[in-house]
Amino acid sequence: MLFSYILLGLSLSAPIGPINAAQLDKGVRYGFWHAWLVGVGAMCADALFMLMIYLGLAQYVELPLVKTFL
Repeated sequence: MLFSYILLGLSLSAPIGPINAAQLDKGVRYGFWHAWLVGVGAMCADALFMLMIYLGLAQYVELPLVKTFL
């Protein structure tokens, strides 16, 4: 019973988003490693964004050139 609640919580905490959809697409078409690289790239982008916020560079995110890529 407890295990089913844990599975329910895990499934609801990670909703399908654009990165998950891209990983599924790459995984089905090209295999595990290509899908894994999509996930690693997204993780690196998130880490870079968190580092920018930590260093106080969040104001640069509001620049029009940066918004183009976000």
